[in-house]
Amino acid sequence: MQKFPTALSMSLLLGLMLTLSCSSELVGEPREKRQADKLHITLLYESLCPDSRNFMHQLGPVHEELQQYMDIQLVPFGKSRSEQSGAIFHCQHGPAECEGNRVQSCVISSTANQSAQVKFVVCQMFALDSSRADQCASEAGLRTDVDHCADSESGTKLQLQAELVTKLYQPSFIPTIVYNGVFNQQLQDHSLRDFRGTVCHLLRQQNLLPSGSPVCQ
Repeated sequence: MQKFPTALSMSLLLGLMLTLSCSSELVGEPREKRQADKLHITLLYESLCPDSRNFMHQLGPVHEELQQYMDIQLVPFGKSRSEQSGAIFHCQHGPAECEGNRVQSCVISSTANQSAQVKFVVCQMFALDSSRADQCASEAGLRTDVDHCADSESGTKLQLQAELVTKLYQPSFIPTIVYNGVFNQQLQDHSLRDFRGTVCHLLRQQNLLPSGSPVCQ
């Protein structure tokens, strides 16, 4: 298994210190959902973004292995933007992506089970379009009326919420991975190359792994 490099640059160490020092000021998620004994991760992505899809190859297995140490927030919006209070959405990869973002928001919001959320998103991201949403939801153990949500005001509100969270970080690249509510470019770069290694490094830094734990070895 890959490990996070032990010889970290001074800039990464300084950035990491900033991230950890601000961990009590998380944004984008209700305070009651934050768990002090977990690493908080916010993933900003788009439903039809090739780079987002590539990242799912890492997200799936890493979350399956380390989910008990992770508190993840999935935000399908990316470089989209809304007009007229959500009457119109413009998405980087066209209308189909707007539909995909909306569908994913609906399914994600239907459960608090993060394992199911991740399983659904990984499945859906490898589909050619949103037509497999019901199948992916079923495979993740979810029962939800995707079409009703996506075609209603509920879907609009969920995407407006996703837009607000995304704007907090003003991402220049999608996907963007945020730890403990603070964006750090060095952690972002490392995450895209080695998500598992980055997560394991932060878990050790925050003393979130039990003493002598074989996790992340």
